[in-house]
Amino acid sequence: MNQQHTGALLVAVSAAGFATLPIFIKFAYAAGASTITILAGRFVLAAICLAILLKWRGISLMIDKALMIRLALLGGMGYGSMSMLYAMTLKYVPASLAAMLLYTYPAIVSVLSFFIGDEKYTWQKGLALTVCFSGLFLVLGVSLDNVSMLGFVLGLGSALVYSFYIVIGNRLLKNTNPLVTTTYVCTSTAIVFLVIGITTDSLNWSLPVTGWLSIIGIALLPTIVGIVGFFAGISHVGATNASIISTLEPIITVLLSVALLNEKITPLQVSGGILILGSIVFLQLWAGKSESPQRDLTLAIEEQQD
Repeated sequence: MNQQHTGALLVAVSAAGFATLPIFIKFAYAAGASTITILAGRFVLAAICLAILLKWRGISLMIDKALMIRLALLGGMGYGSMSMLYAMTLKYVPASLAAMLLYTYPAIVSVLSFFIGDEKYTWQKGLALTVCFSGLFLVLGVSLDNVSMLGFVLGLGSALVYSFYIVIGNRLLKNTNPLVTTTYVCTSTAIVFLVIGITTDSLNWSLPVTGWLSIIGIALLPTIVGIVGFFAGISHVGATNASIISTLEPIITVLLSVALLNEKITPLQVSGGILILGSIVFLQLWAGKSESPQRDLTLAIEEQQD
């Protein structure tokens, strides 16, 4: 399996992990957990699990101090802000619209990556993006009637923050172990939500077993599997391709909702899923293996190290 396909598989696994997030959050809310409790528990548990994993594998957390600070900011300000904005979006608009707004980020990532010179525009990518968004619209079945403007702005804000997070992460992670990166991101994000929870007295640790199992599930699948898989995959396929492949997430979310929450899936949603899968296959068959001169240099270095 070449690096392009390996990267695509890693990002697809990441999308499957992220897709479980709304399912677990619904279970956690039903058990009485607050938003801050869920987010703090998610990142605290993830940071602990990652530290244990790094210790077990003998991987050092020692990195350049400047990179350490940048990763801390990337997690605490970037991923933390996106997580909070997305959670707030769900208070004002339907979940389907919130997901649609968040998934404008592949287009934003493409524009940002092309603008700063990280990646080159190709008609294949443009077509893949167009087909992806068409399929995504069908999968989510979005209705724009009576939409809260505040929710709309918050949703676009979460997509914008996530886009900058991905583009910046793509530059920072060229020669950094994804497990180390994820540990710093999760730790800094955990600290942010713990501070918010303590200062606002919004933490609720007295939860039933189902609540804690849900938070543990959030820490393992959407957080560790999701973030590690995405960071590992992005180094092989680039930010734009990774963002497009990640649109598998809402498809998997819909399927999980049908299986676990007894929600129904429509023929239009099935059609949308086929469009998204088709666009990803198209991207993998015709997209170039190299995303930019910077990426070519990175691959050359990796090959020399192997």
